[in-house]
Amino acid sequence: MNLIFTHLADTVHILQDVFYVVLMIRIVASFFPPRSAGLWDKAAYISTQLTEPILAPIRRRVPLVGMLDLSPLIAFFLVDIASFVLVRMFLYLARF
Repeated sequence: MNLIFTHLADTVHILQDVFYVVLMIRIVASFFPPRSAGLWDKAAYISTQLTEPILAPIRRRVPLVGMLDLSPLIAFFLVDIASFVLVRMFLYLARF
């Protein structure tokens, strides 16, 4: 049972890292939009599809600051907190 919770904690870390990469791709794609159908276009589309369910509720509650959208920054912060809590919980459960 200890091994299962340890692997769950590792999985949460991996998912957090994957989310960070996907969100960074979306942020960069917002500054450098794809010009033609290619790898960058597909990466931008996939990152938008994966992050929009998380960013849309944040965007509805947090207003724009000038022309700056703070929702990705808040998403980084919230995912970091959720990851921290889940990892600590799984590691705590792994001790028993």
